[in-house]
Amino acid sequence: MKHLNQIFFKGLIVVLPITLTFYLLVWASVSIESLFGSSLLLLLGTDLYIPGLGILLTLIFIFLVGLLVSNFITGRVILWVSGVLEKVPLIKVIYNPLKDLMALLPNKTGEKNPQRVVLVPLEGLGVSTLGLVTREELDELPESNLITVYIPLSYMLGGITVLVEKHKVKKVDIPVDQAIKLSVTAWIKAPDGKRGE
Repeated sequence: MKHLNQIFFKGLIVVLPITLTFYLLVWASVSIESLFGSSLLLLLGTDLYIPGLGILLTLIFIFLVGLLVSNFITGRVILWVSGVLEKVPLIKVIYNPLKDLMALLPNKTGEKNPQRVVLVPLEGLGVSTLGLVTREELDELPESNLITVYIPLSYMLGGITVLVEKHKVKKVDIPVDQAIKLSVTAWIKAPDGKRGE
């Protein structure tokens, strides 16, 4: 019976990640398709509509928005609209946190990324955790020597934000995206060069 359990769990370890990956891909595709797909279906009719056009149009739309943001004039207009959304009472509750969350993602646009990776000691436990410094100066607490550090939770969406004294954190020289991967996967996956050692 123990041998059968081991075989079952070996199969589960292979099947579960594959199944969940495809499930999430299908769910994301259906959600993205629904953004423009229903409108295209009404516009083109069932004869001309091809499933997947909604996804294609969504990707083109995102790319065009990126082009508009890159342009000086339209970029200013979008920045103004963004500023308005940040102040509208009901919308700002949803919009501002999502905008801040997107700032955590590493970007290749050449813009300065404020995040840096640090080790945060958990005093009293004798252990440390990996985190991302999200703010170096706190205007809300001008007399303090505190910084904000976001700590991603393993295998969960989200994380916690802690206020730590600057001198207590230790800088770690690894990219932000790698630090997020390590934290989210509980450091199980070794870097490519370390496998098999």
